[in-house]
Amino acid sequence: MSRISRAPHAVFGAAAFAFGCASASGDATSDGLPFAVGVADRGDIPVTIEETGFVEPERQIVVKSPISGVARILHVEAGDAVRAGQLLATIVPDIAQANQLAQLQSEISAGRISVQNLRREYARAQELSARSLIAESEVESKRTELDQAENQLQAAEERLRLMEESGVRASGDAQSARVTAPSAGVVILKGVEEGETVVGGTSAFGGGTELFTIGDLSTLVIKAAINEVDIGKVARDDTVSITVDAFPNDTAAGKVRLVPPAARQQDRVRVFDVEIEVTSGHQILRPGMTANVQIAGPTAQGVVRVPVEAVFFREGRPTVFKVVDGEGVRTPVTLGISNLTFVEITEGLSAGDSVALEDPVEAARRAASGR
Repeated sequence: MSRISRAPHAVFGAAAFAFGCASASGDATSDGLPFAVGVADRGDIPVTIEETGFVEPERQIVVKSPISGVARILHVEAGDAVRAGQLLATIVPDIAQANQLAQLQSEISAGRISVQNLRREYARAQELSARSLIAESEVESKRTELDQAENQLQAAEERLRLMEESGVRASGDAQSARVTAPSAGVVILKGVEEGETVVGGTSAFGGGTELFTIGDLSTLVIKAAINEVDIGKVARDDTVSITVDAFPNDTAAGKVRLVPPAARQQDRVRVFDVEIEVTSGHQILRPGMTANVQIAGPTAQGVVRVPVEAVFFREGRPTVFKVVDGEGVRTPVTLGISNLTFVEITEGLSAGDSVALEDPVEAARRAASGR
């Protein structure tokens, strides 16, 4: 036989035990019983789910270089506010990247010359064909050569355009990549220092070097891993109290904005990553902080309740010892909602019934042995 062993995941806790023994000691003495006694009453049972989570910006972007090379100049530092399109870093390409750009520019120059020559040859072929001096097949051959050259030139120019849109520039013999902010926000992480070698984000396995992380700090969220046994007590728009160890005397507020439909495995336990939106108290929160959250769950109002230490389990079934004529009578019950102090009894007891707060048999054995 065992008592309820967990709270709030079940219904037991040290705080509840202290409450029950303190309230029951007077009853046991006045009744002359060898065990502590409590009373089932009618009242409210508010449920609070406590967990920890991590503070994150609602939206954050990792910025990488479009090419591999050296971080020549970093124009911002961690903590700086940036606007969309603002210059963040200047990257000088490595030899391979520089050769690739130079080769592409050479290919475009040669392609333009080739297209001009083929256009003249095609026009000349059309004139000769009109005078019946060459076969029509020769005209078609010149048209095909011109089309192929134009397609190759267009493809090369498109590759250069994409490189330039990503910030790559070439002026004479000097080449560089301008890395700009994709959106407004605050630099919450700087990943490199000036002079460091970086790997392009589009050319390397693993995604390349992270130069900066930019976050929108106007909206902060906390992701808390809620145990699967408690997820039924959490609903969207539940109010949340938030504290952090760095500011123990301050409290932020939030609300549940997402209860995910599926769980994940964490340390052999199934959890749900509940998202909490911070609604006030942003000044005490920083991205990456560990936050203590208290989610105000449902409240059962006007229900029959007993102290949690009054409930035992026998063969997996909840049981209480109802006190009748000075004896504890084993009584099966049906449990409802619970918190650290009380558990709801939906069947098996009525308000006003006395219940044992410990196993009567064990209590009588201790009394008989003088302990």
